[in-house]
Amino acid sequence: DFEITRDEAGERAASFLQNRGFELGDYQHAAVFSFDDVTKTFLERELGLKGASDVIGAPVRLWRWSHRWFRELQKEEFHVEVTTTGELVGFQHLVAEKLEGAALDQQEARYLAEQFLGTVGHRLEELEFVEAISIERPHRTDHSFTWKLSGFEAEDATYRYKVGVQGNLIGEYREFLKVPEPWSREYEELRSHNLATGIVAELVLVVTSIAMLAMLVMSIRA
Repeated sequence: DFEITRDEAGERAASFLQNRGFELGDYQHAAVFSFDDVTKTFLERELGLKGASDVIGAPVRLWRWSHRWFRELQKEEFHVEVTTTGELVGFQHLVAEKLEGAALDQQEARYLAEQFLGTVGHRLEELEFVEAISIERPHRTDHSFTWKLSGFEAEDATYRYKVGVQGNLIGEYREFLKVPEPWSREYEELRSHNLATGIVAELVLVVTSIAMLAMLVMSIRA
Protein backbone atom coordinates (compact mmCIF):
# COMPACT_ATOMS: atom_id res chain seq x y z
CA ASP A 1 0.00 0.00 0.00
CA PHE A 2 2.08 2.92 -1.32
CA GLU A 3 0.54 5.88 0.49
CA ILE A 4 3.77 7.87 0.14
CA THR A 5 6.41 7.97 -2.58
CA ARG A 6 10.13 7.44 -2.12
CA ASP A 7 10.71 11.22 -2.17
CA GLU A 8 7.98 11.84 0.40
CA ALA A 9 9.50 9.15 2.64
CA GLY A 10 12.87 10.86 2.21
CA GLU A 11 11.42 14.16 3.36
CA ARG A 12 10.00 12.50 6.48
CA ALA A 13 13.28 10.73 7.18
CA ALA A 14 15.28 13.94 6.77
CA SER A 15 12.83 15.80 9.02
CA PHE A 16 13.24 13.11 11.70
CA LEU A 17 17.03 13.54 11.63
CA GLN A 18 16.89 17.33 11.64
CA ASN A 19 14.49 17.31 14.59
CA ARG A 20 17.11 15.32 16.46
CA GLY A 21 19.72 17.99 15.74
CA PHE A 22 21.56 16.45 12.77
CA GLU A 23 22.56 18.63 9.82
CA LEU A 24 22.45 16.92 6.41
CA GLY A 25 23.42 19.79 4.13
CA ASP A 26 26.68 18.37 2.72
CA TYR A 27 25.75 14.68 2.90
CA GLN A 28 25.09 12.54 -0.14
CA HIS A 29 21.73 10.75 -0.20
CA ALA A 30 20.64 7.35 -1.52
CA ALA A 31 17.29 5.56 -1.26
CA VAL A 32 15.88 2.13 -2.10
CA PHE A 33 12.72 0.09 -1.51
CA SER A 34 13.59 -2.77 0.86
CA PHE A 35 12.24 -5.60 2.98
CA ASP A 36 13.58 -8.52 5.01
CA ASP A 37 13.40 -11.54 2.71
CA VAL A 38 13.89 -14.03 5.58
CA THR A 39 10.91 -12.58 7.44
CA LYS A 40 8.76 -12.69 4.30
CA THR A 41 9.77 -16.30 3.57
CA PHE A 42 9.16 -17.40 7.18
CA LEU A 43 5.67 -15.93 7.29
CA GLU A 44 4.67 -17.35 3.91
CA ARG A 45 6.05 -20.83 4.67
CA GLU A 46 4.64 -21.06 8.20
CA LEU A 47 1.36 -19.12 7.93
CA GLY A 48 0.53 -19.48 4.26
CA LEU A 49 -0.07 -16.60 1.90
CA LYS A 50 -3.31 -15.47 3.56
CA GLY A 51 -1.91 -15.78 7.07
CA ALA A 52 1.19 -13.82 6.09
CA SER A 53 -0.93 -11.11 4.46
CA ASP A 54 -2.95 -10.77 7.67
CA VAL A 55 0.10 -9.82 9.77
CA ILE A 56 2.26 -7.99 7.19
CA GLY A 57 1.51 -4.33 7.69
CA ALA A 58 0.23 -4.78 11.24
CA PRO A 59 2.08 -5.59 13.35
CA VAL A 60 4.91 -6.78 11.03
CA ARG A 61 5.77 -3.63 9.10
CA LEU A 62 7.73 -5.28 6.31
CA TRP A 63 7.71 -2.93 3.30
CA ARG A 64 10.04 0.04 3.68
CA TRP A 65 11.71 2.98 1.99
CA SER A 66 15.33 2.83 3.16
CA HIS A 67 17.26 6.13 3.13
CA ARG A 68 20.96 6.71 3.70
CA TRP A 69 22.97 9.91 4.17
CA PHE A 70 26.75 9.63 3.92
CA ARG A 71 30.03 11.35 3.08
CA GLU A 72 32.89 9.71 1.19
CA LEU A 73 35.72 8.41 3.36
CA GLN A 74 33.81 9.18 6.57
CA LYS A 75 32.59 6.72 9.19
CA GLU A 76 29.62 8.78 10.33
CA GLU A 77 26.43 8.24 8.37
CA PHE A 78 22.68 7.97 8.91
CA HIS A 79 20.15 5.31 7.94
CA VAL A 80 16.40 5.84 8.27
CA GLU A 81 13.63 3.43 7.26
CA VAL A 82 10.07 4.61 6.67
CA THR A 83 7.16 2.34 5.77
CA THR A 84 5.21 2.84 2.55
CA THR A 85 2.45 4.28 4.74
CA GLY A 86 4.75 6.81 6.42
CA GLU A 87 5.77 5.35 9.81
CA LEU A 88 9.33 5.34 11.13
CA VAL A 89 10.55 1.74 11.61
CA GLY A 90 14.33 2.04 11.55
CA PHE A 91 17.13 4.46 12.41
CA GLN A 92 20.89 4.07 12.75
CA HIS A 93 23.59 6.66 13.41
CA LEU A 94 26.97 5.14 12.60
CA VAL A 95 29.84 6.75 14.50
CA ALA A 96 33.48 6.01 15.22
CA GLU A 97 34.11 3.65 18.11
CA LYS A 98 36.44 6.23 19.69
CA LEU A 99 33.90 9.06 19.58
CA GLU A 100 33.58 10.73 22.96
CA GLY A 101 30.30 10.59 24.82
CA ALA A 102 28.62 10.11 28.17
CA ALA A 103 28.91 7.04 30.39
CA LEU A 104 25.35 6.57 31.62
CA ASP A 105 24.46 3.64 33.80
CA GLN A 106 22.01 1.11 32.40
CA GLN A 107 18.97 2.49 34.20
CA GLU A 108 19.57 6.04 32.93
CA ALA A 109 20.08 4.80 29.37
CA ARG A 110 16.94 2.65 29.53
CA TYR A 111 14.93 5.71 30.54
CA LEU A 112 16.12 7.49 27.37
CA ALA A 113 15.24 4.42 25.28
CA GLU A 114 11.74 4.25 26.77
CA GLN A 115 11.20 7.94 26.09
CA PHE A 116 12.21 7.42 22.47
CA LEU A 117 9.75 4.54 22.05
CA GLY A 118 7.01 6.90 23.13
CA THR A 119 8.02 9.50 20.53
CA VAL A 120 7.65 6.92 17.72
CA GLY A 121 4.21 5.80 18.84
CA HIS A 122 4.77 2.80 21.14
CA ARG A 123 3.27 2.37 24.59
CA LEU A 124 5.34 0.49 27.15
CA GLU A 125 2.29 -1.30 28.55
CA GLU A 126 1.94 -3.05 25.18
CA LEU A 127 5.56 -4.24 25.23
CA GLU A 128 7.43 -6.87 27.22
CA PHE A 129 11.06 -6.19 28.12
CA VAL A 130 13.48 -8.83 26.80
CA GLU A 131 17.11 -7.87 27.40
CA ALA A 132 19.68 -5.14 27.98
CA ILE A 133 23.30 -5.12 26.79
CA SER A 134 26.00 -2.61 27.75
CA ILE A 135 29.30 -2.10 25.91
CA GLU A 136 32.24 -0.06 27.19
CA ARG A 137 33.75 2.04 24.39
CA PRO A 138 37.10 3.87 24.72
CA HIS A 139 35.41 7.20 25.60
CA ARG A 140 31.75 6.39 26.24
CA THR A 141 29.33 3.62 27.22
CA ASP A 142 26.80 2.24 24.74
CA HIS A 143 23.64 0.35 25.62
CA SER A 144 20.98 -1.56 23.69
CA PHE A 145 17.54 -2.52 24.93
CA THR A 146 15.07 -4.94 23.36
CA TRP A 147 11.32 -5.34 23.88
CA LYS A 148 8.79 -7.63 22.23
CA LEU A 149 5.16 -6.97 21.36
CA SER A 150 2.88 -8.50 23.97
CA GLY A 151 0.21 -10.88 22.78
CA PHE A 152 1.72 -11.52 19.35
CA GLU A 153 3.41 -14.72 18.24
CA ALA A 154 3.60 -16.32 14.81
CA GLU A 155 4.81 -19.93 15.01
CA ASP A 156 7.21 -19.07 17.87
CA ALA A 157 8.40 -15.87 16.15
CA THR A 158 8.00 -12.61 18.09
CA TYR A 159 8.02 -9.00 16.96
CA ARG A 160 10.88 -7.06 18.52
CA TYR A 161 11.79 -3.41 19.10
CA LYS A 162 15.44 -2.55 19.71
CA VAL A 163 16.75 0.83 20.85
CA GLY A 164 20.47 1.65 21.03
CA VAL A 165 21.92 4.45 23.16
CA GLN A 166 25.34 5.91 22.26
CA GLY A 167 26.58 7.77 25.33
CA ASN A 168 23.49 9.83 26.09
CA LEU A 169 22.05 9.93 22.55
CA ILE A 170 19.73 7.55 20.71
CA GLY A 171 21.86 5.90 18.03
CA GLU A 172 19.72 3.01 16.80
CA TYR A 173 16.13 1.90 16.46
CA ARG A 174 14.92 -1.31 14.82
CA GLU A 175 11.64 -3.17 14.39
CA PHE A 176 11.98 -6.77 13.27
CA LEU A 177 10.47 -10.23 13.44
CA LYS A 178 12.63 -12.49 15.61
CA VAL A 179 12.57 -15.76 13.68
CA PRO A 180 13.19 -18.95 15.76
CA GLU A 181 16.82 -20.14 15.61
CA PRO A 182 15.94 -23.75 14.58
CA TRP A 183 13.94 -22.46 11.62
CA SER A 184 16.79 -20.12 10.60
CA ARG A 185 19.29 -22.99 10.66
CA GLU A 186 16.96 -25.23 8.65
CA TYR A 187 16.39 -22.45 6.12
CA GLU A 188 20.13 -21.83 5.73
CA GLU A 189 20.69 -25.56 5.16
CA LEU A 190 17.94 -25.54 2.53
CA ARG A 191 19.50 -22.55 0.78
CA SER A 192 22.94 -24.20 0.86
CA HIS A 193 21.46 -27.37 -0.63
CA ASN A 194 19.71 -25.39 -3.36
CA LEU A 195 22.92 -23.49 -4.12
CA ALA A 196 24.91 -26.71 -4.41
CA THR A 197 22.25 -28.22 -6.66
CA GLY A 198 22.34 -25.13 -8.84
CA ILE A 199 26.13 -25.31 -9.18
CA VAL A 200 25.96 -28.97 -10.20
CA ALA A 201 23.24 -28.18 -12.74
CA GLU A 202 25.35 -25.38 -14.24
CA LEU A 203 28.37 -27.68 -14.51
CA VAL A 204 26.27 -30.34 -16.28
CA LEU A 205 24.95 -27.65 -18.64
CA VAL A 206 28.50 -26.49 -19.43
CA VAL A 207 29.66 -30.05 -20.10
CA THR A 208 26.59 -30.69 -22.29
CA SER A 209 27.21 -27.47 -24.23
CA ILE A 210 30.84 -28.44 -24.85
CA ALA A 211 29.77 -31.90 -26.02
CA MET A 212 27.18 -30.39 -28.35
CA LEU A 213 29.78 -27.99 -29.80
CA ALA A 214 32.22 -30.85 -30.29
CA MET A 215 29.57 -32.93 -32.10
CA LEU A 216 28.69 -29.92 -34.28
CA VAL A 217 32.33 -29.43 -35.26
CA MET A 218 32.73 -33.12 -35.98
CA SER A 219 29.56 -33.14 -38.13
CA ILE A 220 30.72 -30.09 -40.09
CA ARG A 221 34.14 -31.67 -40.73
CA ALA A 222 32.48 -34.89 -41.81
